[in-house]
Amino acid sequence: MYEQAEMLGHMLAGCVFFPGTFYLLLGVGKICPGVSKADLYLLCNSAVSSLQAIISCCVGSIVVANCYKDILFARHWLTEAYTCFGVVYFYYDIWSMYVVECARFPEQTTNGWLPLKFYLKRKGLLVFHHLALPAIFFPIIMFFRKGIGDFFVASLFFIELSTPFVAMRAVLLRFQMENSLVYLLNGVFAISAFFMCRIAIFPMLYAVYGDKYGLSTMQVPFAIPVKCNVGCALILGFQIYWFAQMIRLLKSYSPKQNGKHHSPLEKEL
Repeated sequence: MYEQAEMLGHMLAGCVFFPGTFYLLLGVGKICPGVSKADLYLLCNSAVSSLQAIISCCVGSIVVANCYKDILFARHWLTEAYTCFGVVYFYYDIWSMYVVECARFPEQTTNGWLPLKFYLKRKGLLVFHHLALPAIFFPIIMFFRKGIGDFFVASLFFIELSTPFVAMRAVLLRFQMENSLVYLLNGVFAISAFFMCRIAIFPMLYAVYGDKYGLSTMQVPFAIPVKCNVGCALILGFQIYWFAQMIRLLKSYSPKQNGKHHSPLEKEL
């Protein structure tokens, strides 16, 4: 049983780790000459996001490997520990994106702070995403699933695999490297990782369940609780939306723009 004190302890650790790492990198970055405040804040935000993704995937690998023999009832302490630690990241990132935007648009600030309306106009969808997912799935993972399905919860930690590539794309655009081979390769990796770990992972998990219990993949949705199907559909809906945005951005982008014009979609991705 995951104790309340442990839950609060891991959440507190997240509260210290994510902003603490951001400011640590910020302090190191200020030593480097020639990097603007806006660029430095973006680099720090991207680095923390990528670090969080790496940790998430490592935790997912450990739990999946340990729970594969019994995908329903096997337990691993990292599942709930990382859920409590990682949930803080969503709220940290709302704040981190805000300070990045403050650095990028100093002419829009008042005493160093952007109007909330301006920030939400640029990042409103991401803010909604960062608020909605923890509000829905944190209680489910921690309180309502009754310790069942650590394997499936940990598998969803791999959703973060595409985050470093998305973060790198923002950095490459910032430094006007959209015509480089690195940018092209990063885009291919980003879309591939996004599709595999955020969309294809759901039918893969249904297939794993069917294989373990002698069902076809098509039979699985009718053999598991409705709430499981609804939860997967909610997560998948978010991911399909973002994937469609990435494809639309790819189609609307022209290298000849040379960084002078960016699609409005880039404000959200």
